[in-house]
Amino acid sequence: TQSRSSAASDVYKRQELEALELSFKEPKKPIIAIVGGSKVSTKLGVLQSLSGLVDYLILGGGIANTFIKAGGRDIGNSLCEDSMLEVAKSMLLDSDSSCQIPSIIDVVVAKEFNAESKASIRMIEDVESDDLILDIGPKTAEKFTKIIGQAGTIIWNGPLGVFEFDQFGLGTKTIAQAIALSRGFSAAGGGDTLAAIEKYEIVDNISYISTGGGAFLEYIEGKSLPSVEALEAICC
Repeated sequence: TQSRSSAASDVYKRQELEALELSFKEPKKPIIAIVGGSKVSTKLGVLQSLSGLVDYLILGGGIANTFIKAGGRDIGNSLCEDSMLEVAKSMLLDSDSSCQIPSIIDVVVAKEFNAESKASIRMIEDVESDDLILDIGPKTAEKFTKIIGQAGTIIWNGPLGVFEFDQFGLGTKTIAQAIALSRGFSAAGGGDTLAAIEKYEIVDNISYISTGGGAFLEYIEGKSLPSVEALEAICC
């Protein structure tokens, strides 16, 4: 029984390494990364690494708000990291980068952050001073869906809005379904990402799902991970 368990474990380890290789070391183009979440600072290394690797970097959540503001737009009372504005601006203006950061056309806003808040759709230029941006809008979701449809490789970490509240979850749902329908290789990781995958019932349509969100991001950054080195020593 123990040898069977060990053999099964080795097979799983090889599958892990193959998935990581396909995702990051031998990716098929075009490569599209989707990164959401609340803070740029916690994912700065990932964003910078991805901008040198991928063809498109799609942003959502509070991260997107920071980039929207860096681009000169009003985001009202939305979550934003003002200390990261210069970093975001430099990434948006980097003429040497071959990575495109698609702009957000419209957003879903509310006046308060709670499950009962009324959702309103606004064009990005029409955001009001007391608005909270809580999701990407339908036009933006459609734009992102077309980009994802071209993908050879997709890397996904983080929802694009407050998907826990259904009225602010359509953006994440639309993108999740687009990834599920893609013919490209898809890799997803992170706790919130896994929750979205389960909520929208696309588990069987994602090529590789990492349960280690932090390690997943560190691998994207190019950091050496002891666990991966151990797998390589065992499997290779």
